[in-house]
Amino acid sequence: MKKETALLSTTLFLLSLPLFSIDSLLRIGGKEGFRSIGASLGVRVRTLPEGGSELILRDMQQPIDPSTDLYLSFDSPSLEEGTGNWVVQTNTVQVVDTNRARGNGSGAFFPASRVQLLPKRDTFLSSGLIEGGFTIQFWLYPTTLSEGEGVFVYRKPPSPQQEYQEVSCRISGRTLVWSFVNFFQGPKGKRIDVSLRGTTPLVPREWRHHTLRYDATTGMIEYLLDGEPDSVVYATPSGREERAVFYPATEKSPYIPFLLGDGYNGLIDEFTIFRRYRESIPLKRYSSEGGWFETQPLDLGYHDSRFVKLSPRQILPGNSAVFYYYRIANSYIEVGKQEWIPLEPEKDLGTKARGRYLQLRAELYPDGSFSQSPRISELLVSYEPKTPPPPPAFVQAIPGDGEVLLRWSRVSDLSVKGYFVYYGWEPGVFKGNDSSLGPSPIKVGDQTELLVTGLTNGKLYYFSISAYDSSEDPLSNRLSTTVNARPSRIYRNERRNKSE
Repeated sequence: MKKETALLSTTLFLLSLPLFSIDSLLRIGGKEGFRSIGASLGVRVRTLPEGGSELILRDMQQPIDPSTDLYLSFDSPSLEEGTGNWVVQTNTVQVVDTNRARGNGSGAFFPASRVQLLPKRDTFLSSGLIEGGFTIQFWLYPTTLSEGEGVFVYRKPPSPQQEYQEVSCRISGRTLVWSFVNFFQGPKGKRIDVSLRGTTPLVPREWRHHTLRYDATTGMIEYLLDGEPDSVVYATPSGREERAVFYPATEKSPYIPFLLGDGYNGLIDEFTIFRRYRESIPLKRYSSEGGWFETQPLDLGYHDSRFVKLSPRQILPGNSAVFYYYRIANSYIEVGKQEWIPLEPEKDLGTKARGRYLQLRAELYPDGSFSQSPRISELLVSYEPKTPPPPPAFVQAIPGDGEVLLRWSRVSDLSVKGYFVYYGWEPGVFKGNDSSLGPSPIKVGDQTELLVTGLTNGKLYYFSISAYDSSEDPLSNRLSTTVNARPSRIYRNERRNKSE
């Protein structure tokens, strides 16, 4: 008997002690994915072929501006032309995301596949005389470089007003040949054919950027390979630079299709036509400004929990970099008002980073050549959750007439500021609302006894007690042992007799 009493006393003593914090982990990325990412700019989630995903910088892509005449990004399987000037009439091209020059995908072309577009309104190829410049640019990844493969072609049949016209780009002798048949017109209506051949041989299965641009002030037609001049010709009577300039001239017709891929075998990405001469050809993969993302506020479970450290799983190729920041508060609303604090990965933050809601920010920067991005596959947040105070070890319920007297033992934890009384009509379900003291739970302050009045005689009530501290959200699921009592009229005179 003495042994059992000693064991019970020891158990009650241990229950009254506060629980010590244990390091916990929050995982962002990895198998959990990046669902907790909130705001971001210039970054994207990339799915890995081996499974999982990672955060990287977003590729720089050509923005659409008023001069953009045609834009195919190949970023979505439902291929759409980006400017709204063209409608995709025929599409037998597969969009792939495993090999691309920019963005999320590229178009995979085979000898029998193609994209055919029809103009919805006046376009560069169907708007009559154009006295301004133009630029055609795209990324090309040829597979075979067979003779005669067509990258694109625009053919206008002859009409009473105009002769046959053609604008095309084909592979010949392992280079690109640009051809303009009856496309340029002189001041007196004279037309000329212009052809331009690249001088640098292409390599199969290698991404290269191709640009052809026409300067209306000089008549210069220039071909650039990876942004560097490769060959040049002039749309002038002599084929050299002179004062007389020929301009593009087409017949207004909305029914002439533009064909991308004509026996071509390989990949095409970011195909764009501009109604202006583009002075600069930006080819950097990533912006020098980098990108950033912020997580949504992460709930550490209880106020004043300690953020211990951040452990990123990342790869930093070249001299690319990632800088991390955090802010923390006990309130979900207040955390967004805090200043961002820099943090060093894997470094213990000591005791200064405390709160319930934690938000992280990362700033990603490319390497010096702007061709390599940091790669973040996972962020591990180590924290010590502060546990709410333990519940009372002893609870007693004494029934009365329409009331129950509750008594409980004081919790020996200095952080305790008071107690909650939970009540209800089923074990473990404390949704009572018929007491004159209010619905469950009842906040009673720093006392160890409460007379719960206004109860229904004959109904069985269940009670449990929790302790709370100074947190803004003191409700706790750490409840005491459940006790029960059934109020009855038979107890009407019992308390009066005891008091006498």
